[in-house]
Amino acid sequence: MNDKLLTFSFIQNGIELKPGKQAPVAGMTLRAAGTMRFRWNETNPTRQLLLQKIRGSGEIVPVELIHSHIVYDVHNASDTHNLQGDGIITTNTSLIPTVTVADCMPLFLWDPVTKVFGIVHSGWKGTGIAAQAINLAKQKYNSRPEDFCVILGPHIHDCCYIVNQERADYFTQNFGAECVKPLEEGGNCYCGGRGFPVAWNNGGGPLFRLSLEKANLYSLEKAGVKKENINIINECTCCNERFGSNRRETVLNGQPDSFTVQAAFINLQMD
Repeated sequence: MNDKLLTFSFIQNGIELKPGKQAPVAGMTLRAAGTMRFRWNETNPTRQLLLQKIRGSGEIVPVELIHSHIVYDVHNASDTHNLQGDGIITTNTSLIPTVTVADCMPLFLWDPVTKVFGIVHSGWKGTGIAAQAINLAKQKYNSRPEDFCVILGPHIHDCCYIVNQERADYFTQNFGAECVKPLEEGGNCYCGGRGFPVAWNNGGGPLFRLSLEKANLYSLEKAGVKKENINIINECTCCNERFGSNRRETVLNGQPDSFTVQAAFINLQMD
């Protein structure tokens, strides 16, 4: 399933951990797999067929995303039924927490001490949700932030993510000045060399490039996660056409709701 699925490795103290051997399997579907869109009131046969192959003996645990900071601590697959939110943590090794993404960032979480694992969906509204999940693990399982290993998954990078003054100010105030920089004169969305024009109707005001990577690193390190335990996957979903992308696909298709949603998951069933 290499054309339909990618897996990523956790690192601990700068050393890569073998997925399925020393750490959970963290994975994400690709555009070739088709859309993994999920709503409680919808049926998606494409999603069901692919996730059936992923799940093995585990149970997929989904949540309907709303771009929030809501994280659920789950014990059974049914615990999220009909719930909305953007993150899941658990210690139940038979569960496979799953979220959907399309330019937003999936963050995979693993505490090798307490065996808490989980996943969160982080768009601009949800930035900081990974720290929220780690804090929940601290409350429920006595986890320590410094023990957590985190993967920052593929997402839209600042080469393509352009925002207005209001959003830039919000990130500067909450996640440090390094995550935003002024858009250069004549700058646009790179999109792997396509050079899409900026679509913001900002009334002629300034525009900025936003780095969700730097914003999330700021949040995680402030929460106490060690840099040497954070693996950054350097893939821009807008530039790399193996990925589904809200930005790229809606521009090319000319349809606001026409883009490939991907499923990101974490599975702690290890050999």
